[in-house]
Amino acid sequence: MNIAASKQYVHACALLKKRDIRLTTQRDVVLRQAISYLHFTAEQLVKDVLALDRTISRASVYRTLALLEEIGLVEKHHFRYAPPNYEVTYGKAHHDHLMCIRCGEIIEFQAPEIERQQSEVATRFGYELLAHTYKLYGLCKACQRHPSLSHRRPKPKLHVEQVVA
Repeated sequence: MNIAASKQYVHACALLKKRDIRLTTQRDVVLRQAISYLHFTAEQLVKDVLALDRTISRASVYRTLALLEEIGLVEKHHFRYAPPNYEVTYGKAHHDHLMCIRCGEIIEFQAPEIERQQSEVATRFGYELLAHTYKLYGLCKACQRHPSLSHRRPKPKLHVEQVVA
């Protein structure tokens, strides 16, 4: 587990304790695996948890994932061109997403100009902005260059950009 994941794990354990939620051995395995990803599907989590511990049931993984979402440790993203993805967002700065509709590559980015404009729109219409999601869909460079090969490429790694704006 890298340093960032270790910090998230410590914060997650503290949040579970604060909410009086017991960190069972099975929940611990699911939590540690979830923290190891940047984005993941529920099925990917099930597969990897079962590879670590065959005694954990599929239902336990799904229940734990739902619990982690309910208490705000993970966030579910509904991407238009892919199955729902989850992301450990607890203690992580707000960001938005760019997704290739062909290969599934996801780029996380922060754009202060977009954030400023959203606040201005909310203020103009008298809204108190509580949350938002911003997802952009397109074709990555590789899929633009080789559209016939993109469906054969391995699942891409998530890219995280510091600031785009």
